[in-house]
Amino acid sequence: MKQDSIWSDWLALLQRPLFQFGGSPMTLATLVAALIALLALLLFTRWLRSWLVTRVLARGGHIELSTRETIASLIRYIVLVIGVLSIVQGVGINLSSFTVLAGALGVGVGFGLQNIFSNFISGIIVMLERPVKVGDHIVVAGAEGDVIEIGARATSLMTAQGSRVIVPNQMFITGNVVNWDLQSSISAVVSTLRLKGEVPTNEKILLDVLAAEPLVLKLPMPAIYLIGVDYQGHILELHYAVAGTAAQRLRVSSAVNKAILAALQQHGIALAPNP
Repeated sequence: MKQDSIWSDWLALLQRPLFQFGGSPMTLATLVAALIALLALLLFTRWLRSWLVTRVLARGGHIELSTRETIASLIRYIVLVIGVLSIVQGVGINLSSFTVLAGALGVGVGFGLQNIFSNFISGIIVMLERPVKVGDHIVVAGAEGDVIEIGARATSLMTAQGSRVIVPNQMFITGNVVNWDLQSSISAVVSTLRLKGEVPTNEKILLDVLAAEPLVLKLPMPAIYLIGVDYQGHILELHYAVAGTAAQRLRVSSAVNKAILAALQQHGIALAPNP
């Protein structure tokens, strides 16, 4: 009898109304059930996204990874919205009573939450239009690195130093984006040198250095352009391509610069001072 009394007390505590919300009484049992349902929904949608990317959409291998990520993310958000609305209705909250709250929320979005809302909409645009995709080497908002994740609010880059940079998606819509890897994993490298001496001789030395570096791609062919001449000397711009990640690109660029300095020193050619 004592045990039955304890269970009765617990049931009464769980079913005791705590407060009114949306015109419906909220009990401890209702809150616990809602929290468990929300947690289960979050875990399910996370699993669903991973399952769609790695299993369903990966069949046949004809859909690119970035496209699979986009489709899976959109499906996850749709399921999240439907699930949250179902949970709210399931606990007895009448959504029609939130008309005034929705209007106030709209005003809040227009002021305090406009950046978050803008980044979310920009993320959807980025996912659909795909100006960048996972694996691209890009420069945006002063950050340079490889795209490792495109989320609803922000995109993550991995820099050559190994750090992770979070870039708000709005920057991809309103700012300038340099994408070196739009069609492949090839990255372009541009270096500028101000030299003394004869232009043809310097061009040959630089081309020989690029040809001797095994990690500099032969296609597209390295090129050198004369972009300026003044009383101090002449300015040459080197264009060449490398394959790999941002860290690999940085290592190749460093090796090329060292080889250029050694070759110039060997031929007795000095760097011209800036005017």
